[in-house]
Amino acid sequence: MSSILATRFMHWKKQFTSLVFWLLFPLVATIGIITVTDVLQEDSKVPVGIVLEEETNASNELVQEIKTIPFARIKELSEDEALYQLRKHELDSVFIIHHGFEEKILENSRNQLITSYQSDLSFAYSPVKEIVLSYVQQETGKSKAAFVVKELIQQHGGKQEWSYEEIVTRSNQIEQDENLLTTSFSFNAAPVKTSKDTALLSIWGLWAICSMLSTLLLFDWVIKEKQSNTRIRFAFTRWTLKSYLLQNFILYSVLFFIVDLLTVITLYFAFGEWISILNLIIYRILISLAAFLLAHLFKTTFLYYSMSFGITLFVTISSGAVLPSGVIANWAGFDLFNPILPLLNGEFISLWSLVVILFAIVWLVRKEKYNA
Repeated sequence: MSSILATRFMHWKKQFTSLVFWLLFPLVATIGIITVTDVLQEDSKVPVGIVLEEETNASNELVQEIKTIPFARIKELSEDEALYQLRKHELDSVFIIHHGFEEKILENSRNQLITSYQSDLSFAYSPVKEIVLSYVQQETGKSKAAFVVKELIQQHGGKQEWSYEEIVTRSNQIEQDENLLTTSFSFNAAPVKTSKDTALLSIWGLWAICSMLSTLLLFDWVIKEKQSNTRIRFAFTRWTLKSYLLQNFILYSVLFFIVDLLTVITLYFAFGEWISILNLIIYRILISLAAFLLAHLFKTTFLYYSMSFGITLFVTISSGAVLPSGVIANWAGFDLFNPILPLLNGEFISLWSLVVILFAIVWLVRKEKYNA
């Protein structure tokens, strides 16, 4: 093993730049694409101005709710500055929260709470206005509910006194715990399918795609070793070509594991994204085995590189690991062959993994032939 390790280090020394580039490519590409996407997504948001004429709990809570609008970038400005930027079309619309907002909410009054402005170039005014109104109605609804609860306590002689703030806090907690605004529908007794909200790009899905490409390209050493003129010498040495390739496969796998561990730590501190180490190890073993076996089917690196890019492109488009894809929705059977989904779903066994393991066993038990 020491001689094979020394030989492999000699190869790595000659290809140091290429080796380091493709080892770090998944990590660097993932961080770069996610960062650029976040910047573009932030810049593409519609600028909306908010003017606060009073600083109260109700008005501040409303502003925080408005800031959660996914397609709007909220700016808190003075009235003069907000209207000036609106006239210059630097803002899409302006919403002014007037004095007495909290007082009118407590009185269950909905008149003259907010004044809105738009320009002749405002294109997102209507959806933003409807969302803001829904937040105001939500606050007034909670206020009305609080007064109804207090009246019922008085009418029925309840012993426990609930303050307005306690009732509103309790209603907010119930709303979060029960998820009252999420409803699933089905027709003709069809099963209900629920889906979780997903980010624009899946960080680990993107990394898995980039890692697949880098793994495939780095395993071109299999073709080079098989096509080398020194291959025939294995018939006269204590090492067979199969054992030589297998030990080199182990060396590459260990190298990949070290880089993967660095990737897990980096992505966790950069984006707060964590993944099961066991799933990551299984994915690494399977994707390395697949690249190792695929390389045995080619005699030239050019065709192998072309196939590697083609496979990566196909998986990227069809798997839905990076962006939502219609293939999975229309053909559920593809999930069984998707190499990325087991990693993202925390699964260990799939048809994809079984196929790779089966071909690996076939390669191991197959006899070698030499023409000496």
